[in-house]
Amino acid sequence: MSPITPNRARTHLTFIGGGTMACAILDGLADCASRSEYSFGITTRRQERVVQLSERYPGAYVTNNNDDKKLWRIAKDNNLAAHVILICTKPQLTFDVCESICLAYDKVVMPCILPIVVTMCPGITISTLESWLNPQNHPKPFAVVRSMPNTPVSIRQGATALVASQHATTAEVDRVIALFRVFSPCVEILQEESLLDVAAALSGSGPAYIFQFYKSLVAAGVQQGLPECIARSLVTQTGVGASMLANNQPELSLSGMIGNVCVPGGSTEKGIKRLIDLGLQTTVTDAVSTSLKANHGMKGHK
Repeated sequence: MSPITPNRARTHLTFIGGGTMACAILDGLADCASRSEYSFGITTRRQERVVQLSERYPGAYVTNNNDDKKLWRIAKDNNLAAHVILICTKPQLTFDVCESICLAYDKVVMPCILPIVVTMCPGITISTLESWLNPQNHPKPFAVVRSMPNTPVSIRQGATALVASQHATTAEVDRVIALFRVFSPCVEILQEESLLDVAAALSGSGPAYIFQFYKSLVAAGVQQGLPECIARSLVTQTGVGASMLANNQPELSLSGMIGNVCVPGGSTEKGIKRLIDLGLQTTVTDAVSTSLKANHGMKGHK
């Protein structure tokens, strides 16, 4: 992590919440941070977590106080290209976080750098966020971008969906896209905001679905006599290889890829038929629908 240094190309990132997703993004940004492209501020609720994050990300300013004056002093930094605030808290805390951001910026004398606010929680709409992010002493609402990354961003292999508010300029949206592309090879810009909750149920939750399938495959291998460590190694590398094939051959349908593995009348074809007969597609569709319904229920509280 780079400390705050004079550099007109630098973007400052303020992470509100120091949990799993914030750390995944910070880990994914580690290399570019060494080139001073970004500087960092992080807030977290517990003092022991402040110590942990300070040790994990040297050079980042870490505090347990969202009202910390030093955290928001960055708004008056003339050497700054942009200030992006990433809200990484639980959805039920979002209103309180937005209120803290507004109160902080009400104390900042114009002119100052207005932030781009990026959220990562499903269910809370742009219109709601804009109503919460409208400081009294500033002429317009902050630019808002809703995002849905997933945990593989920590190794720069994330998949992220984005949707931006109408108040966000093209330059602001491009800056957020460029940020996420550092750690997310797949960044999809959605034209309909409602689809972000679908993306949350699909790719946001997706790693857990895939891990669950890995777990089931490993258990099946163990049941048939393989040591667990060997079964896991075979299964996880199979997943890596299959994913790379799917990414590298977008012109080939997934059904075609399945067909390439299944010899007609062979053992794999029989196994796939068994999965289909037992209702795999119905089960997966129901899982995504259940997750989506839960996403729609997250309102952020006021």
